[in-house]
Amino acid sequence: MNERPEFPPLYRPFAVTPELDPFERCINVAADGAEAGTLLWSIGQEACECAVVLAPEQSLEASLPVVLVAMLALGDALGSLVPPLVAVTFGWPDRLEVNGGVVGGVRMASAPTDAPAGPPDWLVIGFGVALRGPWGEAEPGDDVHRTTLADEGCAEVATVDLLEAFARHFLAWINRWQEDGVGPVVQAWMSRATGLGKPIEIEVGDHKRQGTFAGLTESGAMRLVKEGVTQTISLDEAMRVPSWSV
Repeated sequence: MNERPEFPPLYRPFAVTPELDPFERCINVAADGAEAGTLLWSIGQEACECAVVLAPEQSLEASLPVVLVAMLALGDALGSLVPPLVAVTFGWPDRLEVNGGVVGGVRMASAPTDAPAGPPDWLVIGFGVALRGPWGEAEPGDDVHRTTLADEGCAEVATVDLLEAFARHFLAWINRWQEDGVGPVVQAWMSRATGLGKPIEIEVGDHKRQGTFAGLTESGAMRLVKEGVTQTISLDEAMRVPSWSV
């Protein structure tokens, strides 16, 4: 594909070859001092991937809702391109779902810091969406239903259009977060959440936690209720190992 996406002027876009991971590459350039807005993208035959460098102005905990912002942007972008009856939903903490199957999701990384109350030097947010191919094939022991856009009748979605739409919606949601606070972000995310109000099992590291998904905190942490006791699981903790991969 020779067509290149057009991004809003706030971004500094660079293409990477399909064999490279834009997210991992973006972490490297961020650590080397890349400017906020640096965006790396790749369009392969089987996946659409993108990552952006950000410059947080708050602590890592206060910056974590950017994960929700990215998911909302990706959900809105995909929702604008797929047929009207196709359901686009979110699985906490990082999964994007189409018709109930996981088609990809978001990833996040931040600069290490010895001052938890201060902002990290950089933060990288990225996403991947499976277009077609072996991603939708179940593997032994895999309890996540994976699918692809092609498998869900969305083979005509142009990846260039998905990248452009994500970039626009991401800026729009960042602006809303800054202007209206995190409340509308959390509410919008929960309106598309899978399993809200139902018993679920969450795998965090080597442990599995069970309870009723009671909602999110203002930092995007999950509130999990078990036997009348509420515990929270932070986005940072839950996303150390992605629950999806393209």
